[in-house]
Amino acid sequence: MPTIVVFGTLDTKGAVHQFIAEQIQRQGYKALLVDVSLRGEPTVPPDIGRKELLRRAEIEGGRTATDLPVPASAMGLALGRVLRSLFLQKRLAGVLSVGGRIGMQIATEALRQLPFGIPSALVTHVPNHLAGLVESGKDVTVFSCPIKPEGLNRIVRPILKRALRAIVSMVEVGRVARRMSDRPLIAASCMGYSLSGVERVKRMLEREGYDVVCFTRKGAGGRVMESVISAGLAVGVLDLSTAEIAEEVLGGVFDASGEWGRRLEAAGRRGVAAVVAAGGLDAVSLQNGSIPARFEGRAVLEDGERRLARTNVEECREIGRTIAERLNRYLGPVTVCLPMRGVSALSGAGQSFHDPEADRALADALEGHLRKGIRVLRMKANGEDAPFVERCVVALLENIRRRELDSEMLRRVPFLKNVSEVVVRELARLLEAISLSEGEWLKSSEGGAGGLYCISQGALEVIKEESPVGRLGAGEVYGARELVFGRDGRDRPFQLRALEDSEVLFLGCRAFERFCEDHPELEESIAALLTKGVWRE
Repeated sequence: MPTIVVFGTLDTKGAVHQFIAEQIQRQGYKALLVDVSLRGEPTVPPDIGRKELLRRAEIEGGRTATDLPVPASAMGLALGRVLRSLFLQKRLAGVLSVGGRIGMQIATEALRQLPFGIPSALVTHVPNHLAGLVESGKDVTVFSCPIKPEGLNRIVRPILKRALRAIVSMVEVGRVARRMSDRPLIAASCMGYSLSGVERVKRMLEREGYDVVCFTRKGAGGRVMESVISAGLAVGVLDLSTAEIAEEVLGGVFDASGEWGRRLEAAGRRGVAAVVAAGGLDAVSLQNGSIPARFEGRAVLEDGERRLARTNVEECREIGRTIAERLNRYLGPVTVCLPMRGVSALSGAGQSFHDPEADRALADALEGHLRKGIRVLRMKANGEDAPFVERCVVALLENIRRRELDSEMLRRVPFLKNVSEVVVRELARLLEAISLSEGEWLKSSEGGAGGLYCISQGALEVIKEESPVGRLGAGEVYGARELVFGRDGRDRPFQLRALEDSEVLFLGCRAFERFCEDHPELEESIAALLTKGVWRE
């Protein structure tokens, strides 16, 4: 049953929250009443009390005496961790709270830790305290109350009923929406200097059957984008503008770090197919006023209320290393696109930020620190040129198809059919791409041929004792038995040879053994299969 969390300071507002929880139960939903009182004892019994809340969140304040106040920031952090845990368990349907200045401070701290898509209704007489939360990309609806909402009376009660009916309706709409066949969503970051690229991206992807949401606002847009991706709403990410990385590394104004991580992290955690371009990394935003000493002597442009300073060679190397470190942790297919004629319109030939040496340093550092298996495309184009944008879109579509194919192929392995999607995505990251020409024999990096093979393109012939005994086509997997039993060092008595130009994804026995040590769920699945005494290749 969907759970709606009702939280508040139950020492002063117990009656209103109990009233809301009871009304939600009558609507057929489960209400979880949580006490976030900082000082006094609750006037109604909560489902999760203050000490239990802090204990669950592993906050030191959980061991303080009841007569000592708990800081609002600590309480908000604790509540946020519990809400986030419920979300990750797919048990959280919505949030409702009633409060004043302290209550809204706790709500703000807590709700910042939720991704976009979890509806929240807040009733307060100080709505101005929620301005930052409303602008941070959260699903928040605010109900303004003309008086302190501390009791049930003919002023407060109607407002509470509107709020609880709203949250129930929002939860129900969300349930209906999940059953609807909406088109899959692409999250795209685009540079705001030229919106023509944004429109081109949308047209190309919409023709392929996708809805596209573009985030053009540096900083805030990046945070909202990461929140949307964290919520699992996007099947693909087109990161044409990664400008916030320069802001983060160099201490600029528009750092996009948020409660769900830093830029370029959400897609990696979710295993979403992605394309990452080195867009907008030629500039860092500075506050108006005197220019910091480290930026003196370089090109600086006025950009409204801010100043843009050109990133130099050493800074670009650091930015490139930072991006590579984050991309190396991606669980899904990712392609890096590098525009070699300027990473934005500002650094094109003849423009104020034109610096080919810095752009090359960025590209070399990024590519040089990437792990094996991440494709890099260097293009003789500017980051805002139409051919560059179009090639990025094509690369994303290729990665989406690859993501679908990789998961489908791995799911054909008997012991992977029922394990979690997270395990499958992490395992897919270990797949080694091997390209074969027609007639070429397959050899893996581990030596020999023991392991799992996923045929992504082409066709292979299975040879035993110099005689063909089978054929493998695109989408087929081979070697599941040896992946498990081959860990004792036995060699496969078969060899594989390409019948045509082919691509194979290989998972070696040693890499798989190390993976199983960290994933008991997988070991349990293998054990269950062996217990049944049935094994099929």
